[in-house]
Amino acid sequence: NLETGHITIARTEYLRKRVFLPVDELIEEPSPIIHNLLKFKEVKLVAPRIKFIALISKGNTTKPAYIMAIDPVKEKSTLDIRNRLIKGSENLESGFIIGRDLANSLKINPGDTLILFSRTTLGGLNGIKLPVSGIANFGMSKLNRSFVIMSLKHARKLLKTNEGVSEILLFLQSEKQIHQLKAKLNLPPGTDAKSYMELLGAFGIYFKLAGAFYGFIYILIIGLATFAIINTMTVAVFERLREIGTLKAIGMTDNEVFMLFGMEGTMLGALGGFFGPLLGLIFAYGLSIKGINFESILKNTAFPMPYVIRPEVNFKVFLFAFILTLIISALSSVFPALYARKLTPQEALRQV
Repeated sequence: NLETGHITIARTEYLRKRVFLPVDELIEEPSPIIHNLLKFKEVKLVAPRIKFIALISKGNTTKPAYIMAIDPVKEKSTLDIRNRLIKGSENLESGFIIGRDLANSLKINPGDTLILFSRTTLGGLNGIKLPVSGIANFGMSKLNRSFVIMSLKHARKLLKTNEGVSEILLFLQSEKQIHQLKAKLNLPPGTDAKSYMELLGAFGIYFKLAGAFYGFIYILIIGLATFAIINTMTVAVFERLREIGTLKAIGMTDNEVFMLFGMEGTMLGALGGFFGPLLGLIFAYGLSIKGINFESILKNTAFPMPYVIRPEVNFKVFLFAFILTLIISALSSVFPALYARKLTPQEALRQV
């Protein structure tokens, strides 16, 4: 949410030079575009933003900063600023929020007034004075060292633009609707739309590779579980040859023996499939609250990875794991049960 939405709309030239955050390639009249975008039922939120590079000065100290200007009302929940704050308030109407490490390097606190300099949309230089509303931990070293959030009102004053925005971000009801909505968009000439995967570039490839790797891990786990169940049930059959022979000798049919071992495997799978994922769910819930903090490792790197990793608690995964384990257990117990079914009382008792 800090970097992009499901779809980002901007001028074609801006998208081409996006890494440089050009302020001379703004969408000067975003209102008609935003009005049309809100008509689509797939759209959950439309968020106009301005992104640019500026210099922040306090006394004799000047630091470069990556500025992101937002609509504070629309994006209150999107950026979750309140939970990122360390000091001060989330008030963007009268001030701005600055990253923790950048604030430390400038030796500032909430309430201090700073001077911001930036290139304007006309090519000149402009500066404004703004107080610091709050200091935040954005969870990434790169952002904590340079990131600043302000309102669109202050950014437009600094850049000397009336309504201009760098990007219009679309947050959809579902990620699956991205390509469907992109095909329906009718944008003005010189304007284009990109999905978040297109904007991520190399990182998008990493995500796809990670998905393939996780898929391989899932297959490996399923294979190991299947092998363990077959092995357990096979051992159970060979350990009970005397019982199988005795039961068949007193009248138990082949089908009843098959059902006995089949039900045993299924019940073991049901118990394991329920309590195993349940313990995993409880563990994941605990980690989702506390998280795993990698700040000591990541704070000196520029890699855009959050300090705190929190696993997602997903009941669908629990249900899927239970059903999958149940099915695998039932299928895996078929082979040992078939072996037990074929044994005659004489063969079973002879092998004891």
